[in-house]
Amino acid sequence: MPEQSDGVKRTLSDLLHSGYGKRLVFISLFWTCSVIPVFAVYAFAPRVLQALHLSGNWASYGSVAITMLFVVGCIIATRLVNTMGRRSLLIHSFLWSGIALMLLGLLRDGPSWVILLMFGAYALFIGGAQVLQLVYPNEIFPTDIRAAAVGIGTSMSRIGAAVGTYLVPVSLQSIGIGSTMYIAAGITLVGLIVAWMLAPETRSLDLNQASALPDTEETPSRISLGEPRRNYP
Repeated sequence: MPEQSDGVKRTLSDLLHSGYGKRLVFISLFWTCSVIPVFAVYAFAPRVLQALHLSGNWASYGSVAITMLFVVGCIIATRLVNTMGRRSLLIHSFLWSGIALMLLGLLRDGPSWVILLMFGAYALFIGGAQVLQLVYPNEIFPTDIRAAAVGIGTSMSRIGAAVGTYLVPVSLQSIGIGSTMYIAAGITLVGLIVAWMLAPETRSLDLNQASALPDTEETPSRISLGEPRRNYP
């Protein structure tokens, strides 16, 4: 149970009713939607690739290439997070990675190079959401509840990842690779909707500004410059 700066213990109910409940929902949902397909797909990458008719060396090379592209995507996202902005990066990450998964379901019987191209695109674009798992939770909550909020978001995402990883082989066997990719795309679409509706933009803000709720955020420098207050969920 976390403590406030004055030593008073804060419960989960306090956190949910403190005005930060919506941000906690945002963190939990976007984090869960970004890790379920990643954990599920990469845990069974060879099997998924074989289901997409990539066998033998193609499946092995494809698995290695996808993993490398995932790392590259995270590196690129790290460079873009301060120039492109958090909100925009998250929305584009979910949008394009979701399209790649949808095309994998649609083109499941396509040529090997098309399958690898779509998987590579997914690996690159999902990097934005993965990087923001480290950024958003630490920026949009004040110090006294940050640890609790990050812990809850992490727990929810890991539960989702575990469920997704467990269900992938069942899904592949029962409904096939095409439907499995559509479900992964659907989860990513949910992440896109959550990002569009709830993601704040915290670029160029210090931690006090980024973690402040709209009714408590009063930044003298902004008022003096005549800039409108930013509204955050």
